Amino acid sequence: MSEPVEIVCDACERSFPAEPTVEKVACPYCGDVNRVPSSVPVETPATAPDSNDRPDTEERFLRVARPALVRGHPIASLASSTTTLAGGGFLILALTSPSIPHWMWWIGLAVLLAGGGWMTWIFVLGHRWDRLRITSRRTIDERGIVMRSTSEVLHQHVRNIRITQSFWQRIVGIGDLEIDSAAGDGVADIRIRNVPDPDGIKRIIDAARGLGTTED
Repeated sequence: MSEPVEIVCDACERSFPAEPTVEKVACPYCGDVNRVPSSVPVETPATAPDSNDRPDTEERFLRVARPALVRGHPIASLASSTTTLAGGGFLILALTSPSIPHWMWWIGLAVLLAGGGWMTWIFVLGHRWDRLRITSRRTIDERGIVMRSTSEVLHQHVRNIRITQSFWQRIVGIGDLEIDSAAGDGVADIRIRNVPDPDGIKRIIDAARGLGTTED
């Protein structure tokens, strides 16, 4: 029987186990339907030795995690949203209301563009292209859009996993995750900020290292 894989709900960003034999599963917390990453088992020929005697050569995808946007930057998210709405509202009033000079529409447009650009940076450019990919063999940190940087640590080389959470981060269920390798020089090889469910990510990596299960 296949071991369950840990997936993250697209709606509430909470992790939960799911059977890899099904294509879709509903989140037990919010009910949103999520797609389960497929893993194709390696068939054992009739003449081949017992699979327990052979090393696992197939690298399986376990989870992908991205920094939380609104929860990670609540003040900036609120301010950018308010600025965008205020600019759009003033632009409409300047174009339609006789009490406001018509030429002032450009002020509303400037505020709208500034707030929209700020939101685009927070929700797309600033975090959307930063992600942490975890497989059965390694953890990969990928960053950037045009200029990309990639850092990876094999599970067997992991020396330490640190989770740091402020008071706000503990309330909203996010945290900063750092991974050190055995060949490190004292600086974390992988560091991702404001990642949802950092304890769940640590359990997945520890399970891949043979130090427990995802349910621990």
